[in-house]
Amino acid sequence: TQYRMAEPIGNLVSDCFYKGELKTGSREIPDIYSTLPWAMGSFVSWLDTSTLGKGAHHQKDTKGSSIANNAEVDAIIKLLKLIESNEELLTSLREVVDENEPAIGVICMYAEQKKRLRRKFVEHHWDEAFKSLICIDTVDSYQGKENRIVIVSITRSIGDQSTGFLRSPNRINVALSRAMDRLIIVGNSNMWRGKNHAMPLGRVLEYVEKRSAAENGSYAIVDAKKLAMESK
Repeated sequence: TQYRMAEPIGNLVSDCFYKGELKTGSREIPDIYSTLPWAMGSFVSWLDTSTLGKGAHHQKDTKGSSIANNAEVDAIIKLLKLIESNEELLTSLREVVDENEPAIGVICMYAEQKKRLRRKFVEHHWDEAFKSLICIDTVDSYQGKENRIVIVSITRSIGDQSTGFLRSPNRINVALSRAMDRLIIVGNSNMWRGKNHAMPLGRVLEYVEKRSAAENGSYAIVDAKKLAMESK
């Protein structure tokens, strides 16, 4: 029995990684999320970059040892900008976390994506109080941590659908299960269809898709192109 994750998040983790054996115990979820940006309105949202075409593909770093994804960087920065503009939500988030504790975690599956996101983040002007609510780090640094809102940058997206280490469930499980109240997965859904449908992220995508129209808005697939257009 787990007590960290809201039930829809816990159910996803249980069914995709624990054969349905992980149960969710009772935990009060603060009633502060009604004004979240529309792209984050569900307990679990998959922000789908597939509509961006080849623009959704990742890029290798200069050494070729890691990868980053500019489309996902841009989408995440837009999400953070939308959150920052909501003072009511920010006040509420500050009230439910301890001092200097981040309420929003951005978890990157690749180190180069963390570097690129952090670099892009500091290029923008942010309210100092908002900056203290944000943590951007790699999944390997997140074991044992948790945040009220977690944004996961899958990063990997390529035409041949090669999965790299994302074929292994362990890191993906860690990333998704750090979320307490809201989980946003940012990635190209086309990567996890076809030959990759049985991979861990393929199972996660299918789980969210099947429930996105059936469970009272607990799950959603969100078009990243729509987010890009509406938040300009």
